[in-house]
Amino acid sequence: MKLEDVTMEIRPRTDWEAVDSGFALVRRDFWRCWLLWWLSLAPVWLLIYPLQNWPWIWLLLMLWAKWVGCRMILHQLSRRLFGEQPTWSSLWREMPRAWWRRFFYRMILARFSPWKPLSAAVEELEGLRGGKYRIRMSMIARKGEGIAILLTAASCVATAWLALALLFTGLLFFPESVQDRWWSMIDAGLLWEQHSFVWLLLACVTLACSLVDGWITGAGFGLYVNSRTWTEGWDIELAFKRMANRLRQPFFVWIGLILLMSTLRISAERVDGGLSSREAIEDIKKQDDFLIHKEKYRVTPTSASLPSSPIPGLAYFLNVLGYMILALFVLVLLAGAGWLFYHSRWLRPRLSQKVVSIGKARVVMGMEVSADSLPVDLIATADALWKSGDRTRALGLLYRGSLAWWIHQAGVGIRECDTEGDCLVRVHELQHAYGSYFQTLTEAWLLGAYAQMFPSQNHWSELCGQWPFAERSLS
Repeated sequence: MKLEDVTMEIRPRTDWEAVDSGFALVRRDFWRCWLLWWLSLAPVWLLIYPLQNWPWIWLLLMLWAKWVGCRMILHQLSRRLFGEQPTWSSLWREMPRAWWRRFFYRMILARFSPWKPLSAAVEELEGLRGGKYRIRMSMIARKGEGIAILLTAASCVATAWLALALLFTGLLFFPESVQDRWWSMIDAGLLWEQHSFVWLLLACVTLACSLVDGWITGAGFGLYVNSRTWTEGWDIELAFKRMANRLRQPFFVWIGLILLMSTLRISAERVDGGLSSREAIEDIKKQDDFLIHKEKYRVTPTSASLPSSPIPGLAYFLNVLGYMILALFVLVLLAGAGWLFYHSRWLRPRLSQKVVSIGKARVVMGMEVSADSLPVDLIATADALWKSGDRTRALGLLYRGSLAWWIHQAGVGIRECDTEGDCLVRVHELQHAYGSYFQTLTEAWLLGAYAQMFPSQNHWSELCGQWPFAERSLS
């Protein structure tokens, strides 16, 4: 790559100017880029006949593989920028490499990357991989990253809009009978089963992609060139190279020698005039422009102090006022610190532990646990519900009865917002002898209420037979 062979004006541009420069590159070789896009996707066109009954599969395959066409367009634009016009034979040799070069990353992992218009040039033209590619990309993306993402979104919108425009324009050239049949199928929702219409739509989408991809690729390449111009100073380097090329020409060399000889001759004439170089310098230094002037001032001790105020006593008043404000600020600061220290938890008198009477819960998890809400013979009632098939209510009655006993008799601080797990934790903290039974009952209740996994008949009989809570002690 020879920078002096570039065929575009290299200068720092704004992002939109860079996009416009990329469009100019595409306009210069539009038909060549457009033809390259179609030729590079030749394997996809060969699959039209095998997939004629599955048009949507072919569409997905085309949308996935169209990046190969963008690679070929980028190859053409990059070579053309530096004064080289690739031959068709070299382009044919490049097409297979465009399909397989870094296939897994570019065609699978980074296929839908929003930075694709900008990152593609870094990957394709510089050939970087891994960490070097990420570092280079982070530097290039400093200029034009937002526009690159906007170009990716604009390409999708422009492709959809252009495809619909081509479709509805093409429909105008069909016979009215065909149009009426298609419109009636649209009303019936059966149009997508008509393969002729679907393939017409796919043709419009393909044509739209071939037109839009060229401009988006060129815009991304313009952003890439502009970013390198800003970060690497291409314009300055190019100016120096052109200057060096001009100085290499014999004409400018002779001009330089003549100027050098004339300068030496003038210096020799000045020296031969009767004065040596040292004497000439001393003569120049004696002129008035080179005289050093010195002035001395005597500073009195009073001049180092502050200037006296035009108002008598004002400086003293301001000085006193400043000290008063400083003292007030210190007092406020000390008072605040004392208040915080006085109200800190280390100086508070420890309150004696008092038993705070809290209202006992009457409803826990939506279940009534008051004593008057339970039947007199709780076990008999629960067993009757079990035998009648209402096993959820039977287990719930046992669980409610146990909760009522823990709340009203044992004094466990169960609250209305507690869950089954919270109730079990509070009961275990009490370390009561009935705690093991309550855990067994809680597990049975959880399995039955939430998983509909009820205990067996033997287990139910054990729960009823081992019921440790007095029936009438709930009141």
